[in-house]
Amino acid sequence: MHKLRLFKPKILVKYITKKIYNVYEKIYVGRELLKIGNITIISNNCIGGFLYQKYGMKYYSPTIGLQFTQEDFVKLCKNFEQYMKEELMESKDKMEEDFIKLGGSEVNFPVGKLGDIYIYFQHYKSFEEAKIKWNNRKNRMNKNKIFFIFVGYENTPIKIFEEYDKLPLKNKLLLTNEKIIESENTFEMHNGKNVWFSEMDNSHNLIGLRYYEQFNYYKWFMKNF
Repeated sequence: MHKLRLFKPKILVKYITKKIYNVYEKIYVGRELLKIGNITIISNNCIGGFLYQKYGMKYYSPTIGLQFTQEDFVKLCKNFEQYMKEELMESKDKMEEDFIKLGGSEVNFPVGKLGDIYIYFQHYKSFEEAKIKWNNRKNRMNKNKIFFIFVGYENTPIKIFEEYDKLPLKNKLLLTNEKIIESENTFEMHNGKNVWFSEMDNSHNLIGLRYYEQFNYYKWFMKNF
């Protein structure tokens, strides 16, 4: 006879509180953000898509469900307008070694190329699907309200972060798991590991927020309008 599995009180409280918090963010915070208009979030990994979902907003960015290398993302940000004029092409080179450095494994999904930048479409079944989504969302961008978010990974050369920090972008944010550079654009997430989305930071909050949720994006968005 199987034993009845019960949630521990602490875990149950976190679970319920987290659900209430999610509803609050979608109903109140998302509504407040919509008042200031559609936001375009350009990010190097899935964090942009998670934030749109978190606040219940429509995707106004082509960088959804994909990933760039650290170096390529800085190049994208450095010449953003020019890269947005490039046609997205399918890459025959899977660039698997670079993807593994990002914490991935086998590249069994489409890889695109934007000029000299590679894009890993790990959440798409085909390049055709990825290209349609990319173009539709690119055309939907709000060029007057663009926010750049760079999630830094372990073992990334400091010069990459420094180059990003020096870019003349109006709204830019660098998220790291340690204080790598002294900058008002950098926020240190307390995790000690290169896991941003799937695991909860049980030691630094009471409601089980994930690591990337430690930063107050709502306050940052509102402050920069």
